[in-house]
Amino acid sequence: MASINKVTIIRDPLDVFRDEHTQGLIELDKMAQIAKNIQNDGFTVNAFQQILSSIRFIETEMLKHHEKEEHCLFPLLDKHLYESPNSIRHERREMWQKFHELSAIVKDVEDGKIHSTTIHELIDLTCVVVEQFKKHITRENNIIIPMVKSLLTPSEYESLKECVANFTNPPNKLG
Repeated sequence: MASINKVTIIRDPLDVFRDEHTQGLIELDKMAQIAKNIQNDGFTVNAFQQILSSIRFIETEMLKHHEKEEHCLFPLLDKHLYESPNSIRHERREMWQKFHELSAIVKDVEDGKIHSTTIHELIDLTCVVVEQFKKHITRENNIIIPMVKSLLTPSEYESLKECVANFTNPPNKLG
C-alpha cells in the first residue's frame, strides 16, 4: 500500500498579518457606517445587532490577531527595536481601553440600562474605537510590517513563521 505524504504549506506570516488587518478594516468600516446610520436615522434594533456583531468580531478575531502579534512578533522586534514596540504597546492599551468602554455601553443596552446619553455615547465611542483601531492598523501596515524582514535574521523570520502557523489563542484576555 502506498503512503501518502501530507505537505503542509506555511503562509508567510506578514501575509497573515496583512490579511487579518484587511478583515479588521472591513469590519471597522461597517462599524463606522452603522454609527453614521444611527446618528442620521436613529437607533434601531437592526443597527444595534450590527454593532453587536462587530463587537463580537473584535472580541474574537481582532483579539486573537492582537495576541498573535504580542506572542509571535513583538518579542522578536524587541531584540532589534527599543522604543517602537513599547509605543505600539501603549497605543494598543489605549485602543483596547476605549473598546472596553464601548463594550460596557453595549452591555448596558443589552441589559436595558439605557439613559438619556447612552445612544450618543454609543455613537461617539464607536467612532473613537474605529479611528484608533484604523490608525493602529495603518501604522502596523505602513511601518512595522515593512521593517520586519529587514530587521529579523533568517532564523528569527523562520521562528516567526512557525509561531504564526502554530498559534493558538492563549488564555490572555485584555483587561
